[in-house]
Amino acid sequence: MVAMRRLIVISMLLALGMLQACSTPLDLVPLQVPGAAVPIGQATPAITPDQRSTVPVPLFAPDPQETPHPGLSWRSVGQSWEGRDIWVWQVGTGLRSIALVGAMHGGYEGNTAVLGEQLLLYFRQHADHILPNITLHIIPVANPDGLARGSTLEGRFNGRGVDLNRNWGCEWSEEAFLQSQPVDPGARPFSEPETLALQAYLLEIRPAVTLFYHSKANGIFPGACGDLKAPAWPGDALTRATGYPVGEFDHYPVSGDASNWLVSAGLPSFVVELETSNDPEFERNLAGVMALQCTLAEQDIAGSGADDMLHDAYARLCR
Repeated sequence: MVAMRRLIVISMLLALGMLQACSTPLDLVPLQVPGAAVPIGQATPAITPDQRSTVPVPLFAPDPQETPHPGLSWRSVGQSWEGRDIWVWQVGTGLRSIALVGAMHGGYEGNTAVLGEQLLLYFRQHADHILPNITLHIIPVANPDGLARGSTLEGRFNGRGVDLNRNWGCEWSEEAFLQSQPVDPGARPFSEPETLALQAYLLEIRPAVTLFYHSKANGIFPGACGDLKAPAWPGDALTRATGYPVGEFDHYPVSGDASNWLVSAGLPSFVVELETSNDPEFERNLAGVMALQCTLAEQDIAGSGADDMLHDAYARLCR
């Protein structure tokens, strides 16, 4: 019943056109921004605490009638600027963690929120497709304020007008950009409640790999901060499974990026940019998550850190 209800809501979201419909490559999309001298995200007055909305986003939240159990639990890792919960679901029981994060740019990249929800639904319904050494940590919506604003440019930012993927600590800059247009990176690194909450949670669980889903530059981009770079194996596994090319993001300079900061904290992290802005591209990204699981299992098996259950699951799912 819960799964059916979620699928109906996802279908409604897609049918209502909440996601962007443009299929032009990201770096070629001209931005229509009134008042170009004002950074995007600051075009309207900032929302002060007493003006925050208390209306929750009904999508991507736990069912209050459901009870957590071993292998499936959830919690709020924190709240957005406007007071909306940022939910994470933990699926699986293994010691190795894979974190999957969607909608850092809210409704502006709403197909990534739908992807996160679809991955959650799939692994809830197919718990036997999670290897016994793995726990998946799925955050469908990192920016619920932006999701609530829909697929317009305003939906890219949080309730204070800050671009959350310019607010992390690696190479943060007071001047930040989306293509050639300035955006608001926040007053300082981790000035926003969303980035603080995500930072704390990811440092707590220390994932073997973190994927941030974005759209629509069509590629896999390893995190890097200065001389520190993500290891090659997750990118290699992902590109073989998904077909997205792996490489460096060179469309325009990016500062304060989440995946880059995680690498500086010793946590392998990658951006997966979907090819479109209106399709969650579920099947190829499911294949990517399975490839990461199988590669981690191979490492555990090679290191004699595997029991018979892992050997059996690997033979069933990865061969």
